[in-house]
Amino acid sequence: MCDIKLLDNPVFFDSNRVWRCYTGGKLLGGFLGNDTTVDGNFPEEWLASVTRADNDDHQQSPDEGLSRIRGTNVLFSEILKHFPSDALGGAATDGIEVLCKFLDSAIRLPVQCHPDREFARKYCNSEYGKTESWLILSTREINGEAPYILLGFKPGVSETQFRAAVEAQNIATMVKCFHKFLVKPGEVYFIPGRIPHAIGPGILLLEVQEPTDLVIQPEKHIGDVTLSEKQMWGELDHDTAFSCFDYKGVLPEELLKKLKLKAQIKRQYPNAVLENIIGPEHTGCFQVDKLTITGDFEFTSDYPWHLGIVTAGSGTISAKDEFPIKRGDCFFISNKIKTLKYNCANETASLEIYLISKK
Repeated sequence: MCDIKLLDNPVFFDSNRVWRCYTGGKLLGGFLGNDTTVDGNFPEEWLASVTRADNDDHQQSPDEGLSRIRGTNVLFSEILKHFPSDALGGAATDGIEVLCKFLDSAIRLPVQCHPDREFARKYCNSEYGKTESWLILSTREINGEAPYILLGFKPGVSETQFRAAVEAQNIATMVKCFHKFLVKPGEVYFIPGRIPHAIGPGILLLEVQEPTDLVIQPEKHIGDVTLSEKQMWGELDHDTAFSCFDYKGVLPEELLKKLKLKAQIKRQYPNAVLENIIGPEHTGCFQVDKLTITGDFEFTSDYPWHLGIVTAGSGTISAKDEFPIKRGDCFFISNKIKTLKYNCANETASLEIYLISKK
């Protein structure tokens, strides 16, 4: 049963692993402090999610993907529905309008793209597309291959050429259509809707995106999984699906200048630094800041609400009551809470928290 008093404190969540068509999860298990760290078909942890996963024949439950408030069995979406003003203020009308995930790939993910909002409204019966961003947390070499991403078409690649490679399922030719970039921890990539991409093997990242599971992924086989037509194309016919890809190829340095982001300092405090990573100059879909804490710190929030996702260190957080926090934790801070007290547990190791909101 929903209780508005939950919003007086940070709201924490139960584990929420989600089935995917690719394998991974070994790095994620270690990151979350789990005893079992193996790769499998549950390579993603969805955080503070009000978005259902769409897994077709592999659907694990009707509520797969939806987060539950820790220790209550209450869906997070229910408390937002019952107490929208207290939870969100006047900032949102349809949930938190963002989906965050930990994602850990053991193989290359399918070549894919997602709709932007205009395409989603026209063809997908959705007010949201799937503009997304990747915050690289950790990497590993798999079979001697350095971690990489595929991003954007190279200049000169046409829809006709790409369609021919897809129809022949010539994977090597498909992959050669895209720029390939090696990645390392600490880097951030912004992926607007309709930009084709794929995450390579050996990457653990925090993904911040619009709140849908809309995807077009025209590879028939991913690892040991054969994708259904729905998994590949969603509800779209092939012509419409191919029109979702942005075929305007650019040189690699131009692409990185636009889509590889650097943090900018917003505020410096005696025991903390607040940096902006994704702001309104990049997208109106979400905002991402990073808070690095080195001691006792009182934070006065100017967000209407925000998510906190801990990616390094440990300590405590206090609103009405005090709670321990550690790497891998995710919490929701409602509109009722304006001041938070943090304590970093280790004088030699910072507490790092990504703050996600929408202004």
